[in-house]
Parts: sequence; structure tokens; C-alpha cells
Amino acid sequence: MPSIGTVDLPDRLERERYFRELDYLELSMLYAGPLKPGVIAKWKAAPPKSIGLVAPWVLTDRVAPKAPRVWDHDATVGAFRDSAPGRAALAAYKSVLTDLDCACAVFRSPSVFAASAANRDLMTKFFGEVATAETLGVPIVWIPDGLWDPMTAITFARELGVTCAFDPMVREPGQSPEMFYDLDVESLYFRISGLGRAGAIRSERQEDLAMLIESYESVPVTVAFDSPQRWQDARNFRKLLAASSSSSSSVEVEEEEDDAEG
Repeated sequence: MPSIGTVDLPDRLERERYFRELDYLELSMLYAGPLKPGVIAKWKAAPPKSIGLVAPWVLTDRVAPKAPRVWDHDATVGAFRDSAPGRAALAAYKSVLTDLDCACAVFRSPSVFAASAANRDLMTKFFGEVATAETLGVPIVWIPDGLWDPMTAITFARELGVTCAFDPMVREPGQSPEMFYDLDVESLYFRISGLGRAGAIRSERQEDLAMLIESYESVPVTVAFDSPQRWQDARNFRKLLAASSSSSSSVEVEEEEDDAEG
């Protein structure tokens, strides 16, 4: 069973209830600015489930988000560049990754961050020298900008030694769902956007995703729903996989009984 969750907590939903039904959360609470120790302590006391913590914006973005408190910054921050404010935020980020026993570190590309040679060089240096998996103590997930072709991003992520997050439901016209089968990866991170739909993701789309995941039996898979109805979508998908697993187990038992009778 893959790790299944949402991108941030749905509105008006308590942590305890969330983690009773789902086992993963992509959490961006440290993205805008530093947090008070009490906030970290509350999350540390939450049920021991998997969290993917989004990195501070000064490591990835040039423009500060609108928030009451933001990370210290200057003109040198963001876009995967090495900077003094970025190093300070990285140290705080690493501390929270450890405190919450996070499953992974999540780095979101800034908007309009193309797959240029200059940007590739920045990322190669950043993930190779500044924010390495060894430094952070957890695997790294990179969310590319929409300007990146998914297959190009997946290949480049493998070169960097990080996991590329992508939405296998989003494809160019004429592209087959099979394009995401048999990828040469050590782990998968599916970030499901919902294709712009206002309602829940249709069952046939969820079934397509389940079939894709089943083809990667030996590869760790994380599914983070960022769809408009992400809480419902994530729970529906978890139920679908549980039902599929139960059905498969029943078939295996029947086959064993038939073999015994034979």
C-alpha cells in the first residue's frame, strides 16, 4: 500500500482525525517563515505518521509570500541559489525535519522556472552541495514547474539523486497513460491536481492511477492529492486500493485451496 495523503490539511480538519484516515501529509507550514517552538511541539506530539515538509521559500523562490512573518531575505535568495539567508533557513528547516521525523524534504520550483542549462546548473550545485539528502537526513522530493516536460524532469531528477513529483493524470493530447509505466526510478511521488475539476476525481481516473501503482510493486510510492476535493479524493483512493488488495488476497486463498484439493 502506498503512502496516501493531501497537500496541506483540508480546512477545518483536525490533525488527529486526518491521521486516523490517511498516513501522509505534504505540509507547507515552514514555507513562509519560521514558527514558534510551541507550534513545532504540537506537531511533534501528533500521531506518528509520514510528513513531507516543504522547504522555506528563500531556498526556492525569489519573491516573498504574503505572510505575517517571513524568512530573512535579500536579493540573493531563491531559485536554488546558495545564499546566506538561505543557509540560515536551511539550518532551521533541517532541525524541524529531524524533530518531526519527516519522511522527506519537499522543494517546490518557483513559477516560470524553465529547464534551461543555467537552471539545471543551479539545481545540480544546490542538491549536490547545499541541500543534500545527507545534510537533511531524509530523501528529497522536487516539484518541477509546469514548464518542464514530465519525462525530462524525471530523468533530470534521477541525475540529481532526488525524486521528481508529477501528476500522471496530466498528459499532452495524444500521449498514452502507458508513458509513465516502467520508469527507471527508485521511488515515486504522485502529486494529483485533479485536472481543474471542481468536484471529486472520477472513479475511472482513480482506477487508472491504481493500475499504474500496482505496476510498481517493488518501488515506494507516495500519493499526495492537491485537487479541489483532496480530502474526499484521498480517502476514496485509499478505499479503492484497500478493496483491490482484499480482492487479490481472496483470489490467492482460493487458488491455494484449489492446489491443495488437486
